[in-house]
Amino acid sequence: MLLVEKFFGANKIDEINSVLQSFVDNTQHINSAVISTTDGFCIASSKSNGISHEKLSAMSGSIHALAKSISHEISGDDCDMLILESNLKKIIWCTIQTKATTVVMTFISEDNKLLGELLFSAKQCCTLIQNILNDDN
Repeated sequence: MLLVEKFFGANKIDEINSVLQSFVDNTQHINSAVISTTDGFCIASSKSNGISHEKLSAMSGSIHALAKSISHEISGDDCDMLILESNLKKIIWCTIQTKATTVVMTFISEDNKLLGELLFSAKQCCTLIQNILNDDN
């Protein structure tokens, strides 16, 4: 976490943690959420139900690389969002492009949540985090 704090700044990480926790608290059926670097290091995380944030962050980095590769092959563009569904859960991955870098938000939701409402809330959260990371102060 020390390198991540050095790169992003402890104050920004605290703000991101607050925004992420608010997203989880105010959006029903979300079990866990992380913000990570594209190479899989955890920047911020919410309270979770036994899910390892380090593992989720590492998987997010792998998903980012895979989605980016597939998207470039198919359309020549980057992939902004990816939704993985299992029988009981949805794992949603969103990129957040900032002035300095790209970060990834990954969260786990129960399957019975309305997808449109969930994605709308996720986009709002991503925008807030993007604004924090783009703020030069």
